[in-house]
Amino acid sequence: MDFDAPSNVRHSCDLRPGNDLRALTRERRRVAAMPLFGRKKDKEYQEAARLLSEGRTEEASGKLRKFLGKHPNDVNAMVSLAVALVQVQKEPTLDSPNTQEALVLLEKAAELNPRDPVAIFNKGVCQRNLGLLAKALESFEAALEIEDRLPLALLHMAEINYELENWEKAIDLARLALVRDPGIEGALTWIPDAMKKAGYMDEEGNVINAPWEEGNPDG
Repeated sequence: MDFDAPSNVRHSCDLRPGNDLRALTRERRRVAAMPLFGRKKDKEYQEAARLLSEGRTEEASGKLRKFLGKHPNDVNAMVSLAVALVQVQKEPTLDSPNTQEALVLLEKAAELNPRDPVAIFNKGVCQRNLGLLAKALESFEAALEIEDRLPLALLHMAEINYELENWEKAIDLARLALVRDPGIEGALTWIPDAMKKAGYMDEEGNVINAPWEEGNPDG
């Protein structure tokens, strides 16, 4: 696989020191935490999901609570409410009642439907937003054990490893995520920085010594 970053990606983001990856990708992660919009045909749930997708979090929360009052074991509604409870917080904290409720909902949803990775994936997103990176990695890995074709889980893991300065691991995970879904390329603006720090790219942007390059004895 040719992993030389296209020019439109290489220059699409300022990667100078001080530009935090978390700040650069926070809004995309919030959207990525959403369960699939069309998973249920119930109109009441769809209305709540629409409000959530529009950022009308408090309204969505109210409708989801009402829906769960009628359908207390609805997994998708639990996950959606958990997402809303995290999103409503400007800076989520572990000791927040909303966060605690969200984590309980995600745990219950995972128990009720252990073959669906959505709840565990969203638990990982929640943990990542709380700065619990090791636990987030565990959750994303658990989600991948249920469904190995989850490019967003791989992308989160790649970004976390980048934050932890595990350059080679971050690059490997990003490559795998890109194979799963080429559409995520625009989220990989940090790759040139990681490649330079891993010794896979020179200052001019040329790929060098990359394990996946033809002729490299380490590949």
